[in-house]
Amino acid sequence: MDLTAFFAALDALDTRLSAASRLAQLWAERGRNEHASIASFDRFALGLLGVGAPPELIEQAHVAAIDEIGHARLCFALASAYAGRTLGPGALDLEGALEVDHTLSGLCAATAVEGCIGETLSAIEAGRCAELATDQAAKTALDTIATDEAGHAELAWATVRWTLESEPAIRNAVADAFRRGLAGEGGPPGYACNDAEVGGHGFLDPAEARAVRRDGIDRVIRPAAIAIGLLPGA
Repeated sequence: MDLTAFFAALDALDTRLSAASRLAQLWAERGRNEHASIASFDRFALGLLGVGAPPELIEQAHVAAIDEIGHARLCFALASAYAGRTLGPGALDLEGALEVDHTLSGLCAATAVEGCIGETLSAIEAGRCAELATDQAAKTALDTIATDEAGHAELAWATVRWTLESEPAIRNAVADAFRRGLAGEGGPPGYACNDAEVGGHGFLDPAEARAVRRDGIDRVIRPAAIAIGLLPGA
């Protein structure tokens, strides 16, 4: 990750905004979420090892964990700039964090929901935030995050394809888990904030965030799920 452009934009960041303290809080929260995702991908890598996944999938899982370290750094750099002091993640509670379901069915179902749905929507949301960002530092960070999250989503879809091809008998159970995840639209938007003052600095109005996610489900996730047999075709 080339951070030259990001830190140049960060130096020019207007931290005198009335919403600066709120932005510091929001970016720090996002940074903590990215930091926690490092452990999520480490757990995912262990799961892949446990089911004998191909080396390329395991390698990509480790690369994704490193991506999340970079994302956390970007978020905390923005949070620190707005706060006027250094902010960081602190200790991460790892109680149960590395517990792994060592079955193909469990790994595939979790990946379908957390990866195929969650990572895909995260990439789409981050991309939309980058498009609307008027702050260059936030835009640069979000462009990076969106690109990386799209890669993480691709890894999830590749993993689900591999597991279903390896053990076709698990398809119905995985499809059920996927449909339940889809019914909840992948959980709450990760880039939404109802504070109008933070608009243009990396966050979406909640209504727009929901619309972005619904569009992502209809335009990207459903067709991809149909293609690999997780949803019936039209």
